[in-house]
Amino acid sequence: MPFAVYIFALSAFALGLAEFAPIGLSAIVAADMGVDLALAGKSITLFALGATIAAPILSALTSHWTRKNTMLITMAVFWIGSAIAAFAPTITVLLIARFIAGLGHGLFLAVASSTAARLVGPAKAGAAVAVVFGGFTLAMAVGVPISTYLGGIVSWRPIFAAIAVFGAMGMVGLRFGMRSSEEPSSVETSGTVRQAVAALASPLLLSSALITVLGFGGSFTVYTYIAPLLTQAAQVGASTVGAFMLLYGVFAAVGNLIGGSLTDRLGANRAAMTIIGGIALVAFGIWLFAASPVAMGILVALLGLFSFASVPALQARLIGMAAQCSPEAQNVAAGLNVAGFNFGIALGSLLGGAIVATSDIAYTGLAGAAMSALGLVVLGIQVSRGMGSTSRAVRTAGHCV
Repeated sequence: MPFAVYIFALSAFALGLAEFAPIGLSAIVAADMGVDLALAGKSITLFALGATIAAPILSALTSHWTRKNTMLITMAVFWIGSAIAAFAPTITVLLIARFIAGLGHGLFLAVASSTAARLVGPAKAGAAVAVVFGGFTLAMAVGVPISTYLGGIVSWRPIFAAIAVFGAMGMVGLRFGMRSSEEPSSVETSGTVRQAVAALASPLLLSSALITVLGFGGSFTVYTYIAPLLTQAAQVGASTVGAFMLLYGVFAAVGNLIGGSLTDRLGANRAAMTIIGGIALVAFGIWLFAASPVAMGILVALLGLFSFASVPALQARLIGMAAQCSPEAQNVAAGLNVAGFNFGIALGSLLGGAIVATSDIAYTGLAGAAMSALGLVVLGIQVSRGMGSTSRAVRTAGHCV
């Protein structure tokens, strides 16, 4: 495996830590800055919104850049935003900095996985992509619970500073450890930029990305506020929350593997329906059993498993549809799916924040179940109309319709 792929994994670790560590630290940030929990939670929302904007749009607009330059610039943007966030004097500065960091996050992930596959060739492409996202899931399984624990006994600022340090390490590694990529081939030149931008308006691809938004958004309506939910509803001690986050992270990593296997066995459509249905049921269970620490331990683990099992299924589904109707826009399709996951996180955290501010925090589970169930309905409609990875999409003037 080329050394550069491991550099991508290190960078992905920093990105995963930046996206998910604040979930366990939101109550600490709120208390330290003297703001309410819902406002502190918007640091998660704005990071995800930055990634949502960057992933599809900037991946289309920068498709004629060398991949090394693209990743260097995105990691530099991520590092700047993360460093400012660590030393933010006010909540407003923190929120702006998190949005800036998210811009780098979205484009990097959209480019890094395809670059890793390109570096090793088709025979080892799957393994290379797995290494890249291994850094992301390692952040979930290990980095997030450690961050939650340390944030509870020290402060949230050293954690945010550590994220910036990991980002800087990734940036230096890219600069000196990766050889300059070849200039894009004729397939990736300005003509493709126009086609890629046009693909962003594809009704078929956009409606498929909507399923990702709703399915993942339902999960994060609950998970964004899981730390205060555990302490307030289940009466779990603040020092024990990290153990629940560890459960979530470990099962998220397992879920990613299960989701890939399930997609290969059942096909992307059936796998996605099974997994999104699982998210809805688990979120509903969290509403029902929010007061039970034992039940919450099981449900938090299952939430991690189903949420990240959805990643390969939904990714495979959207890229498969793009391959059929607009092959030159597969990178944009990957970016759309990254955007879908991040917009789902943003939308879920906004909905969860509104519930926290106005109602019992346990209702985040019920709202999350409803959102994921809506995603399941949209998916069912698409499948019933023959839209999916095994269907034949109609291609008209470069658009999927």
